[in-house]
Amino acid sequence: MERTPISRRTLVLGAAAGTAAVGALATAAPAGATRSVTTAAAAGDFHESLVFRAGDDGLAVFHVFGLTTTVAGSVLAFAEARITQHDADPHHLAVRRSRDGGRTWEPLRYVRRSDGTQSLVNPTPVVDRSTGRIFLFHAECFRDPGNTGGSPDSSRLSVVSSGDDGQTWSEPVELTHLFDGDPTNRRMHMPGPGHGIQLSDGRLMLQVWHRREIAFPAAERQYGVSVIVSGDGGATWQAGGEVPLDPAYPLNEARLIERPDGALVVLGRYASGGTHPRIASVSTDGGTTWSPAVLDAAARPVNAIDTGVTRLTGLGEREDSRIVFSRTDSPTRRNMTVSISYDEGMSWPYSRVLTEGPASYSDTVALPDGRIGVLYGREHQPGVTTSFSRDVVFATFDLAWLTGGADTGRRGPATRLSFEVEDLPRTTSPGLTVVRTPDPAASGGAVVEVRATDYAQYLEATVEITRGGPYDLYARFRHQANSGVVVVDVDGSRLGGPIDTSTVSVRSFRTERVGRVELGRGTHTVRFTVVDKHVDSTGVRFSPDLIGLVLA
Repeated sequence: MERTPISRRTLVLGAAAGTAAVGALATAAPAGATRSVTTAAAAGDFHESLVFRAGDDGLAVFHVFGLTTTVAGSVLAFAEARITQHDADPHHLAVRRSRDGGRTWEPLRYVRRSDGTQSLVNPTPVVDRSTGRIFLFHAECFRDPGNTGGSPDSSRLSVVSSGDDGQTWSEPVELTHLFDGDPTNRRMHMPGPGHGIQLSDGRLMLQVWHRREIAFPAAERQYGVSVIVSGDGGATWQAGGEVPLDPAYPLNEARLIERPDGALVVLGRYASGGTHPRIASVSTDGGTTWSPAVLDAAARPVNAIDTGVTRLTGLGEREDSRIVFSRTDSPTRRNMTVSISYDEGMSWPYSRVLTEGPASYSDTVALPDGRIGVLYGREHQPGVTTSFSRDVVFATFDLAWLTGGADTGRRGPATRLSFEVEDLPRTTSPGLTVVRTPDPAASGGAVVEVRATDYAQYLEATVEITRGGPYDLYARFRHQANSGVVVVDVDGSRLGGPIDTSTVSVRSFRTERVGRVELGRGTHTVRFTVVDKHVDSTGVRFSPDLIGLVLA
């Protein structure tokens, strides 16, 4: 097997704001090798192994990944095993199993084999932790007559299941009927990809994305995401709610997260190409209804591609909340990066780059031993479109590696504080009105709207620090039309800005790394002052949502 070097790894603090690297680096190793990083410069432990490679078993390429752990402790890595490369071409559904946390893998097997014409796509597992049964959702895709392109027009959604840790699989059961009566007449219904989740109440939930035929212009395809739910261990499935359709938020490939307050979050891809933030929507009634979509720029806008999201901890009592996010952190399909959040995805203070070179899809899971696993594509396969990867690898690492030693897993970083602006003691300049407004996409479900009328008006909030030291300060704003440009002062000294909080036509939230400041124990003031308006705006209002502090 050809061996290729793995590029250096980089630790980034404050990746949401694109800050420079402050730590580094692993040595090169063969792509198929397992290696460990345990140096003073790069705390913690890292391993990577080759799972699929283009050309294996005569296949053109492996693409669109699913990933899960089982009750027995195995890791199952799924992929479309593409006989030929295009999305609607013939594909098998492939799986490899690891019984040692992803260090070694059993031989390639097929969950379903194409008959040479079937296009089997989007393998997406969901595991019932109470019974151990594994469900693998997938679709079979079809082109309409006259479609000679690479993309399909319609699909049928099915599920197979395994009761023996993924060794054997049932016959498929079709579930396409769950979407009968779609008022937009969409015929594409695609699971995941990645993985679904089991909720705290025991229900199983899967995200499904939909669109009209590929012949429609992108803005008219009615991209959207809904959920399906089982309350009886997967014996039956019912349609849940759908994120409200809006062509400004063309949501397709997505992940689900459950929050400690019971709310559910969809976080997914901007389907129409280009460089965009993730699209987010929230349900507070168990998935029956969903809030209007917003663009969520807690992490910076990236290439339109599937990304991995998973919860590590935070649903149990007194647990630190930890969510991990993997994606190509670039306007192109390069720079596979993994980040961690301690505030339900409102900021991502620690990141590591897995490869700086070409990369593609990814999925992320929590491993039984507390480590993190990321299945992702890297490097290009010569002669195959650059959208796909030559190698599909599985990276495993601990929290110390991901955070440069700041988080050991026993507890989170020494100090990381989040303050809801609407709940803080506040003062304002004369003539300024502050209104608290509910917003499902806001941290805490509400945001303050500061209705300024002139430059130099401000809102000042007081925060209390229990441990002194250097802190990276983050600020999350709701961006909206007719909003102003804001600067941030801490204890009367300018820390950062200007920050433009306006948008022309879309709803969005953005987290900014404002800067680093030395703070002593006690109370401190954070002042937001409007200093300008957007070039296309007449207003100077602004809506701070969250102040975050991470001890540097």
